[in-house]
Amino acid sequence: MRTTNQMNVAGLTLAALSGMAIAQSGLDLDRAYAAELRADADSRSSLLGASSNGAGINVQVMTQMRYTANFRDELTAGALGDNDTTVGFTNPRTQVRLSGAVEGTDISGMVVFDFGNATDNGRHADGTAELLVAMGVWAINDDWTMLFGQWHNPVVAEEGFNAENTLAVERSGMNEFFNPGYTQGVVFAYTGSDSFKFIGALADGATYAGNPSPTNSAINSQAENDFGFTGRFDYLASGTWDQFADTTSWKGSNYGAKIGAGFHYQTAGGTNPSTSAGGGNAIFTALLGEAVDEMDITLWTIDAQIEGDGWSVFAAYVGHKLDAKGITAGNDLDLTNHGVVVQGSYFFTDQYEVFARYDAIFWDDVLTAAGGAGADDTSSAITVGANYYFIPESHAAKFTLDVVFTLDNSLVADVVTGAAGGTVGSSDSTTTGLLGLSESETMIRGQMTLLF
Repeated sequence: MRTTNQMNVAGLTLAALSGMAIAQSGLDLDRAYAAELRADADSRSSLLGASSNGAGINVQVMTQMRYTANFRDELTAGALGDNDTTVGFTNPRTQVRLSGAVEGTDISGMVVFDFGNATDNGRHADGTAELLVAMGVWAINDDWTMLFGQWHNPVVAEEGFNAENTLAVERSGMNEFFNPGYTQGVVFAYTGSDSFKFIGALADGATYAGNPSPTNSAINSQAENDFGFTGRFDYLASGTWDQFADTTSWKGSNYGAKIGAGFHYQTAGGTNPSTSAGGGNAIFTALLGEAVDEMDITLWTIDAQIEGDGWSVFAAYVGHKLDAKGITAGNDLDLTNHGVVVQGSYFFTDQYEVFARYDAIFWDDVLTAAGGAGADDTSSAITVGANYYFIPESHAAKFTLDVVFTLDNSLVADVVTGAAGGTVGSSDSTTTGLLGLSESETMIRGQMTLLF
């Protein structure tokens, strides 16, 4: 017979690994209830607040409506013409999240669909359903949980915050480049300690470390890797785990501090299929001058988060090494890129929050050379903005306004993101709104987020 503690472990692990925030849903519209949810989060299973129908299925919907105005400083005068100003409305994310438990067992499950185009950088038809998560969670005992299926890789901390729980309109450009996105495999999570958690996973790996997308693919797909290993360790120095489910610290919150570290390795090319025709390797094909025969990616990261009475600070470093071998013996290429993000927020009232963020990618010399004459070896940006929470202490209805200033030209980013699966000059534009082909960009974004 399953125990309450086992179901708690399953629910919390399911929530954390799928990017789901704790205690945020339609029931969160009442402030007193929201406080109650935070107080007893450790005693709840499933999505901790999502509405449930008669069949015991929890249903949660998150949608975002965004307006973006992008102004570019051209690399070459007149090259963009009228295209140096781009404005418009989008619905970058509309997610339907379903969860429930198998009666009489210690097994829970979750399925998440997205109808927007930001999660996978616009590589599926707008408005059609994209399968993000389809996984089961087995609470083996009070300390260990097993997860299996398709899930969100948890190695990069910023990507682990659910989209509605971030400070800015969108996660940083650094995060969008490094995070491995979604994958398929098996996870074992240890949550038996009050002060630390550990996650270890065996999976297919990412489609491409700089161009992640959901990987609901067949075993003979060119997007498949041979295998991938992921590990992440988090240590709670002070506070409670549930207060770190978002990047916000409400007024009146207690002090808390958490540090984490992660590691990811994947390899492709040793089994069928080879990596030459897919897997996001176009940039390496261009640099090698021939098809890619083998590909290894190693990623590492460390991060810290501190929260207090109405203020929060988050910082992270991510690095990765990408090794590619061409079909010709001895034709090898390795690239090492690094990234950082630092951000902070402060509440002036219970409902008004201001924030600022700096993020940067430090490119390998090979990529800087590929960017051509005058290419900056760093892609960095400053983001400043504010959030208005319609209900105090709740992400259920939130309006965000921010301004992004890029500090470097886009020559390297244009080469990398263009060759890796997008369009040259399109630096992950669907997600971040940055369009590239520019000496610098200024972008104003407004976004309404609803969770019910």
